[in-house]
Amino acid sequence: MKICTQCVLTETMPNITFDSNGVCNFCHQTKKIEFKGEEKLLKLLDSFRNPENKYDCIVTLSGGRDSTYTLLKMVKDYKMKVLAVNYENPFTDPVAKKNIENAVKYLNVDLIRFQFEKNIHEKTFRHNFNTWLKDPNPALIPMLCISCKTIWYTILKIAKQQGIHCIISGGNPYEDNSFKKELLNVASDEKIENTFIKAISGIIWETLKNPGYYHPIFIPTLIKGYLFGDPYCVGSRLLGKSVLRIDLFDYIEWNEDEILSRIRNELQWDSPHNLPCTWRFDCHVGHLKEFLYLKTIGMTERDDLYAKMVRQGLMTRDEALERLDKENPVQFEYIETLLKQAGYTDVSFLYNSSFPKK
Repeated sequence: MKICTQCVLTETMPNITFDSNGVCNFCHQTKKIEFKGEEKLLKLLDSFRNPENKYDCIVTLSGGRDSTYTLLKMVKDYKMKVLAVNYENPFTDPVAKKNIENAVKYLNVDLIRFQFEKNIHEKTFRHNFNTWLKDPNPALIPMLCISCKTIWYTILKIAKQQGIHCIISGGNPYEDNSFKKELLNVASDEKIENTFIKAISGIIWETLKNPGYYHPIFIPTLIKGYLFGDPYCVGSRLLGKSVLRIDLFDYIEWNEDEILSRIRNELQWDSPHNLPCTWRFDCHVGHLKEFLYLKTIGMTERDDLYAKMVRQGLMTRDEALERLDKENPVQFEYIETLLKQAGYTDVSFLYNSSFPKK
């Protein structure tokens, strides 16, 4: 298999090309990520401090490493009065749940948790996975997570109810997956504020090929997901017009070693010891998605992440290749747990060479 001589992307990456030296087009397109700076972040945070309000901001908390570190930074380093908000995803790993409990305990912050009624998340996941299996399309693997896109509606409502005008999350620019954009005919270097809108036409085009996604019972979730799945969506702009959403790592550099060191030492943060990677373990659906990407396009989100980190000088190519070799093997144990929780009694199809028609 051909692999870029500069990063770690292989020939299975959508729309990849190589020059005469074996360097891929994504390496040639790379621009150094410029962070806005901690000084600008502090000025923004200061504008939301109000001694008359109980809370200065919301921090969204999943129990994963970046959201936990974001909460730590806001409370201990920046002295913000924080309300932590967590969506109780039914597929959350128990270790992530424990991380949430530890974080709010050690930092002494209030926590609001919310769920969706009538098991709509589990039902939507099962329906969309069954629909996907009828036509395994890598561009539509994110449809498994459509319920999670609706959480911003509730988070924005909580912000309004509490009189909070700032929501802070732990997203970072290295996680902006290029191959997901390319699968929907959106350029990998498209600006983030334009990506979601441009992707919608690709999503509509792909889902119309498999109309099961438009089952009447699940249309409300689909609509809400694409009204609120991004801060630049129409719903987010209307409901959150007085609320600023901030990603911490747009302002300060993301440093994996520092993040893990601090949250482990100061908040007793942990990850499942049988997993070789600390990234995105908090939801079991992530393991299934990695498996589906491997089956359909021969790569995972980690390939894309580490390729970006190599280009940005955060790790060497050899380090990235070594990590991928260690971290990309399929986590069947977690996938089986997920599917059985979602109501599947027979998961033997996972081990077939191809997916069954359902």
